[in-house]
Amino acid sequence: MSTLGKICLSLTLLLLLLAMAPIPGKFGGWTPKLLVFHNQWSEKLRDAKVDAIEAVELRTAARQELTKASTDLENLVTGWDRYWNFPQNSGAITKQNGQLRFSNIGTNNGLVTRQVTDENGAQQLMLPVVHAFYNGAEGVTYAGEFIVPQAGLTATSCVLQPVHLVSPQEAAKWPVNAAWRLRGMIPSGDRTSIDELFRRLVRTNELTQQTVANIVRQQGLLQAAENALSVRNGELLGNPSGIVDPERPEFVVGLLQAIEDFEEERNQLQLDVDYLRRALKASSEERNQKLEALAGAATKLPDLSPGTSLDPPKVTGQSATAN
Repeated sequence: MSTLGKICLSLTLLLLLLAMAPIPGKFGGWTPKLLVFHNQWSEKLRDAKVDAIEAVELRTAARQELTKASTDLENLVTGWDRYWNFPQNSGAITKQNGQLRFSNIGTNNGLVTRQVTDENGAQQLMLPVVHAFYNGAEGVTYAGEFIVPQAGLTATSCVLQPVHLVSPQEAAKWPVNAAWRLRGMIPSGDRTSIDELFRRLVRTNELTQQTVANIVRQQGLLQAAENALSVRNGELLGNPSGIVDPERPEFVVGLLQAIEDFEEERNQLQLDVDYLRRALKASSEERNQKLEALAGAATKLPDLSPGTSLDPPKVTGQSATAN
């Protein structure tokens, strides 16, 4: 081996000895320095992989949120179509029999009718439709959906007729001096919710009307029952304004009182009959006693002719049958 080779071999052995020099380990004891470096870089690589996976997941979630936000923004921008503002105290709004009239918006401002073809191929006239909002004490309030009839549409004015049923109380709350905004359309999701609420409102109004009609009918039946009860009470207890008929006293004094009076009269009549019966019996007994006394006295008379009988006829009193 040449001198250069020996020098290179010596340097290599020296470096190996330095690399294999013992140092304190992570968990105690002695660990080669090379293995320590390897473990440290392995941990860093593992952590970097975990962070990369989390970053990819966060990036995917952020893209989904961005897509949803972009869709919502597009719906907000295009879902309401065009709009018209009316400042407070503009004097352009009036109410007419549950309808609204705007004097500064018409065909010149985009409210125009259109000819459309239906599924059968027939031409139909599509009237303008707007959604009205106004500012009130409780904030912005949705007044409802309105249609613009062709007869109420001019170049500079229009009449808004409610599409859904609006009660007079609700129409009276529309402020003509407040700030109003008309929109050409509203997003489909909100439109579905509003239509459902109006259907519930219509159903509630129908049930309310049926309930009110039922209450009126029940009140009529109650009044008729009270009248019939009053008549029956008058028949039983008396009615001073009843028909005066001597043969029918119950029309005035009442059936109960008339029965009581009749029973008292009947009882008094029975007492009178019993008194007369007893008096008749006593008179009959007294007459018989006198006749027997006369017969006895006649037997004592002299010169009685043959065949003559002085025995008087006896009268027996008959008791009257009590009613």
